[in-house]
Amino acid sequence: MLIFPSRARRAISLCLGLLAIAGGSAARAEWPERSIKLIVPYVAGSGPDVVLRPIAEAVGRELGQPVVVDNRGGAGGIVGTQLLATSPPDGYTIGFGNLVTLAINKSMYPKLAYDPQRSLSPVSLAISNALVLIARNDFPASNVQELIDYARKHPGKVSVGSLGVGSSAHLAGEMLKSETGTSMLHVPYKSGQQAVVDIAGGQLDVMIDNVAGVLPFIRSGQVKVLGATSLKRVPVLPDVPTVDESGLKGFEVVSWGGIVVPAGTPRPIIDKLNAAVAKALEDPAVLQLNATLSVDATPSTPEQFAALIATEIPRWGAMVKRSGASAD
Repeated sequence: MLIFPSRARRAISLCLGLLAIAGGSAARAEWPERSIKLIVPYVAGSGPDVVLRPIAEAVGRELGQPVVVDNRGGAGGIVGTQLLATSPPDGYTIGFGNLVTLAINKSMYPKLAYDPQRSLSPVSLAISNALVLIARNDFPASNVQELIDYARKHPGKVSVGSLGVGSSAHLAGEMLKSETGTSMLHVPYKSGQQAVVDIAGGQLDVMIDNVAGVLPFIRSGQVKVLGATSLKRVPVLPDVPTVDESGLKGFEVVSWGGIVVPAGTPRPIIDKLNAAVAKALEDPAVLQLNATLSVDATPSTPEQFAALIATEIPRWGAMVKRSGASAD
């Protein structure tokens, strides 16, 4: 057995430590070596799903590995987001986080199974878009003011659908009721797609949803659109006035979303993924779909995305309290 002097032993230990660090760095540099799963906490065919699929394909091309969408809808995005938060932080499971899952849910669910700021790490903001207020074709109101007047004359009789309790659409509806002093019946659905189908079929009066999810129904004439929740008109619906224009000054609900990963994911992976998302948002197929659906590409640094989340949590917390909305 060879016996080395203590100085030599220290030198050998140092070299081995450096080799281990270098090996770990090399392993991270090789990421990704296989396909990546993108958890979308909404059902297939929903607005977020439609917008994210071409982005996922473009990110996969940038990284040289396929990015496979895994739809895990349910409970206002909690099911999929919780699954993401408890996944290994190795870069092979990433997810979509938005206004609901990263901001609203924290106030709507006091016992939320994940912490938006501690369980997840932001990678990049990706998209933002307005919501629109639609109604069944035979509903006796053709604009926001007529809806308000009708709801005041028929308290509790107007049914308002949404993508579940705590969704941005739900809160937008609650804000509308609060600011107009009206009483309307909230009808939560498991998916926005189910709600808009019921509007088209005449079983539901009105609903608020993102443009991507309802635009095909508007264009085909199956539903009518009453207004948009952004302060500026939606480019693909230029003749539709905003709720702000319709008399509720300052009324604004704009949805946003981006890519997040489980907390503890190595920074080199986050940075590489961030760069891939930025490139993907410039992809011609992504730009074309975004333009068609009036979705804005909004790439950011991880820090900028984290700052947005930190700002939106208390903002929406105040709105939840003000509206009286509850997940109970």
